[in-house]
Order: sequence, then structure tokens, then C-alpha cells
Amino acid sequence: MGKLIIFGGTSEGRELAGYAVSIGIPTLLSVVSDYGKRTAGEADGLSVRCGVLDKEGMLELLRQELPPLVLDATHPHAVQATEQIQAACREAQVRCLRVLREIGAGTAGANGADGEVFFVHTPQEAREILAADGSPVLLATGSKELPVFLEAPHLKGRIYARVLPDSKVLAECERQGLKGRQVIAMQGPFSEEMNCAMIRAVGAGWLVTKESGSRGGFGEKLRAANKCGIRTVVIQRPGQEAGVSVGQARAEVARLGGRRELVLVGMGMGSGNQLTLEALESLRQCDVVLGAPRMLEDVGKWVEGKPRVALYLAEDVENWLEGHPGYGRVAVVYSGDTGFYSGCASLLGRLKNQGRPGRENFRIRVFAGISTLSCLCSRLGCPWEEIYPASIHGRECDVEQLLREHPKVFLLLGGEENLGKLCRRLVRAGMGSVQVSAGIRLGYDDERIIKGSANKLCGRKEDSLAAVILERQAGGEDIGRQAFYPRENPDDQK
Repeated sequence: MGKLIIFGGTSEGRELAGYAVSIGIPTLLSVVSDYGKRTAGEADGLSVRCGVLDKEGMLELLRQELPPLVLDATHPHAVQATEQIQAACREAQVRCLRVLREIGAGTAGANGADGEVFFVHTPQEAREILAADGSPVLLATGSKELPVFLEAPHLKGRIYARVLPDSKVLAECERQGLKGRQVIAMQGPFSEEMNCAMIRAVGAGWLVTKESGSRGGFGEKLRAANKCGIRTVVIQRPGQEAGVSVGQARAEVARLGGRRELVLVGMGMGSGNQLTLEALESLRQCDVVLGAPRMLEDVGKWVEGKPRVALYLAEDVENWLEGHPGYGRVAVVYSGDTGFYSGCASLLGRLKNQGRPGRENFRIRVFAGISTLSCLCSRLGCPWEEIYPASIHGRECDVEQLLREHPKVFLLLGGEENLGKLCRRLVRAGMGSVQVSAGIRLGYDDERIIKGSANKLCGRKEDSLAAVILERQAGGEDIGRQAFYPRENPDDQK
């Protein structure tokens, strides 16, 4: 199979190229400028070619690479490029998908209380509207339309162009007569605040922009112009052609047979501050995060802007993975460590079952987290090699028998098994002298450590998000009699 070919150095093109190589599909990304090549970055399996291609050049490239699929992710206004790509693919008999950009909710037809918005079809129409007065113009259409505006006498000295920081683009601006502060060379998209700052810096009375969609910061431009009380001229995109969304394009790429990556991440205790650097980097590179609602809330600040799905049971996660092939890097987050009574084991068991179809499509990586036992012992300043670990979080456990066999026992609590209930259970078993060291909400801002005997703590009503270390007291009356001989009369042992 040849390389997947993607035309377009847009954000969509870069995203799809990154996704394809992440699942093992060799990809060629075709961009038109050195700047587009630099922003594409480097990755194993990714080739970037730079330069403008006409239809014949595209056809030669297709015949050389023999791609299984071509994605046209060029700019929405690059009508000629799209026509040439489609014509070349038809002649080469290669499947081609046009990747469409979302316009963005609440932007089309927007009108501010002070500013006015004029919608036009061509740069020439926009140029004529700007003849209404002599106010400065912030031109945010890119460099290709510059000649249309600069050739108009009524715009002489009024244009402030925002363009990409590319040497060829800057040279073209200078050739067109734009110099110094008339050129703003920056990479977008820009926030509403940044747009406002630029409008005010040049004293603009007009903003001219293309209907570039949410990825092009279209909504932020309109809101900034409205906030600054200036007029906006929007060059509408050409008639919406048939195509697919970025998500649909990802799904098509996934069907080419690449391996997806699944990372299972132990978060440690609390709000994600105990994530290892390795785990944190894997989360930043993922496309989507799955987990229990509390885990998703805790990890939110590390994966801002990424979709989060509240699923954590192994079967539910497996079904979701099968139904969403467009996500190449998927993370599932678990509290504490992945190796101690974690849902991670159940999911691994299902995915590693060779009798189930499609498992070979996943490259699975597991990132251990800081365990609750390790965390609690660090808070208490004690080693844990002699502590027996167990859990009563959603499971049955003979705590009393464990204490008969081991001097120290660690327990995860949870659900209905809170601290007070556990201590009352120990008291009823004749183990009221057992020393309890409890960590409540470890890793959170309201973390607490509570110590005392089971007798003293049996009335506590604490958060169920807790863990305890139980320590048998040598020579203690309760533990030495009733606890060790629960079925016999202690007096018979004298």
C-alpha cells in the first residue's frame, strides 16, 4: 500500500496527518509554502513536500505514490486547488475526500449592537464597500487577496494586513508596497482579546475577513469587531461542496488498517497532581479521554480542549472503541495505580483475548500510577514492605482473618464501607484495640490523616474516599483473646 496523501497545510490537514502516522499509516502531506512545511512538524512515517502543484503535477504525484486514499484538506476558499485535486484523482482513479471546515455556531449573519457586518461574495465586492469612508482597514484575509485591495486608489495608505510570518509572504507584501507597521506577521487563529488589541493598535474602523470557520477563529474576529464598535466585511466561502468532517475523515483513515494506540493511565491520588511525567505526556498526545466522572474532572486541567467520555467499565470501553474508529490515540484513566484492584486489569483481559476480533489493531501501553498504599505510607512516614494490601471497595474481604494472620493490613475503603463502619465491625469482632491510621481524600486540598484505635474511631462519619492501615497491637487484651479464638471461650485458654 502506498502513502496516504493529504493536500493542505491547514489545521485540518496537520491534524489528519498526525493522526494517520500515529496509527502507523505512512503519510505524505503536501503544502504550498515553507511556512506550511515548518508548522507541519516532524514525525515517524510523515513526509512533507513543499510547493505549488497544478493538476498535472498532482497527477504525477498520485502515479508515483499510488495512495490508497487522498484527503483534500485545503482552505475553504482554495476553490481552484480543490478542482485540480478532484480532477487529478478522477484521472488517476484514486478515491478522494474533501474535508470540510465547520463554520462555527452562532457566527453566520452575526450583527453587533454598534458594529455592522456586511456579507459579500468576492474580494472585489469587499473593496467597494470600503469606499464608504477613509477609516483604516485591518485586512485579515491572508496575502493572496492583497493585490485586489492595494490596487484601489481609495484604499491607499489605509490597509494594515495580517499575514503569515513567512519570508515569501513578507517579500510579497513589500513588493505590493506594504511596509513597517502596515504588516502584522503572526500565526493564528487569534483570541477575541488579541483581535481587539490589533484593531485598537492600528485604529481600524473596518475589519475584512473570510468566512473561515471555527478553526480559523471566525467567531473571535466577529466578536472583537463588535466589541470595538467597528464594521466588518465578510467574504463568504464558496457554495458548500460535498465532503466529510474531520471526524469522518479520521474514521476513513482508520479503515486503512493502521494500529490505534490505547493508553491506560494510573492517575495516583487526588486531582491529577500525582501523574507521572510519562503519563502526563501520553495524555497530552491523546485524542480523547475515557474514565469515571470523578477521574475526568480531576484530569481536566491536563487535557483541556480534548473530548472526555464518562465510561470506565471494561465492556463499555471496549464497545466504545469499536464504535469510534476515528480516534487513533485513546486514553483511559484510573485512580491510584493500574495494578491494584483497578479496572485496568479487566479491560486488559478483554483486549488481550485473542479470540476476539480486531484486538491486533491496538497498541496498548500501561502507565502505572502512585498507589494509595504508597501515598498513605509516605504521609505517615513509614515503610510498607511488611503491610498486607487488600480492599473492601466494592468487594468482600475477611478483614478479621487478615489481622489474625498479619500484624499490619492496608485496606481501600469506598462505597458503603466508610471509616466508622469498618471500626464498628472491628469492635464487634473484639478488635477494638487495633490502631487505625486513615487517609481521607488523599491528594486533594482537603486531605486529612486520622489516627486512633478502632474503639475511638467507630463513631466517625468520614468521606468514603479513604484508605486505612490497621495495626495489631502486641499484647492487646482484645486481639490476644477473642480475636484469635473467636469460636472458643477465652476463659478455657487460661
